[in-house]
Amino acid sequence: MDIREAHEPQQEFRLDNAAKIFPSLLTKQQTTIFRLSANIDKAVNIKILEESLSAMLVRCPYYRVHLRRGLFWYYLEPCDSEARIEAESRYPCLYLPYKKPGVLPFRVLAYQNRIAFEIAHFITDGTGALNFLNGLLLEYLRRRGEKIDPEGRIIECTDPPDPKEGEDSFRIHYEKGVPQAKQLPPALQLGGKQEKPPIFHVTEGKMESADLKREASRYGATIGEFLTALLIDVAQEVMVRRKLKPRPIRISIPINLRKVYPSITMRNFALSVEPGIDPRLGDFQFGDIVAKVHHFMKMEFDQRMIRRQLARNIEGEKNPFVRIIPLLFKDPLLRHFYGIFGRKAFTLSFSNLGRIQIPEQMKPFIKGYQFLPPPLKQSVNATSVAYAGKTSLFITSTVQDRSVERLVYTRLRKMGIRVSVTTNRR
Repeated sequence: MDIREAHEPQQEFRLDNAAKIFPSLLTKQQTTIFRLSANIDKAVNIKILEESLSAMLVRCPYYRVHLRRGLFWYYLEPCDSEARIEAESRYPCLYLPYKKPGVLPFRVLAYQNRIAFEIAHFITDGTGALNFLNGLLLEYLRRRGEKIDPEGRIIECTDPPDPKEGEDSFRIHYEKGVPQAKQLPPALQLGGKQEKPPIFHVTEGKMESADLKREASRYGATIGEFLTALLIDVAQEVMVRRKLKPRPIRISIPINLRKVYPSITMRNFALSVEPGIDPRLGDFQFGDIVAKVHHFMKMEFDQRMIRRQLARNIEGEKNPFVRIIPLLFKDPLLRHFYGIFGRKAFTLSFSNLGRIQIPEQMKPFIKGYQFLPPPLKQSVNATSVAYAGKTSLFITSTVQDRSVERLVYTRLRKMGIRVSVTTNRR
């Protein structure tokens, strides 16, 4: 049997629990596409990259699929469309018409020495995308002639796919009878004048990880907790400056459930927690915010609390009333409820991939990583990633106002942290 035939799924399969909402949200502004990219040591050879991508899709058949409409839900089906390397455009995370038959739910782009992997969120989360990108980089470097020991850290194209990589880990680790987490009331929305699609502003602040760690340690916090508190404090200042009506300020933070449960899934397996403050109670000083975030994260990053969220999400999907609604009507209903209970429950999101670790023999060839979230309507969001002693904090925006970016990086500099800032804003 041909190795491609042995690796490819032969049947349709359903979206995982976290994925079900994303196809219903798709617009040219809200693309549901996020990006992971890496800068390498030399200009990209397109032919080698295309060969490497083909090999990776044989190794990871759960990504070589297209979205199909069922009577009640969307589902995934194997797709034989060829993936081609695309040239970069001015803005990242552009609209991808993945609801059309034969359209793969991702793209790989190359520009000079950068390789970018953009993928629809209904396929995977940041961890799954990073695993795929690193596997692609390993295959590319090997085909370029480099000898690299993956040290068991990275997917290899020569290995057969593990069936557990394509599993819906939400369903596997869901437990019946667990009290469900409560829905949150509306949070402060910063708003702003919406840019026209496909405008997606990206500002990167690059810092020494040691400088960030030193400052975070002063407050007894991790770098992630420190940056979360900074975003909350900046949102509080923007609220005061714009004289917005005080509402709870919350940051939506995805947590990687593979650190809590034994899972190697390459699909979505993350849940969000929402640390924050309530300015209606008065002004919060930065130190107070850091302390609140630190204790909140310690409490929420606990399997007992996570089980409640899993129960709420899976029970919602299993609700008989929800299940029998035809997809034609379910799409607008899901958009409506996401607006009320999803998007409006947080002020902005912050996805922190943390420190990326790769095999020692790969390090000379990988110069840096970038991580960008999907564009959201009238929204400012943040991501961060650390590699080779540097931490990059990205602020992304679909609005014209740039006060959040300015305040964040100005605050960091006032704390004595050197920040190198670049942006695609004109």
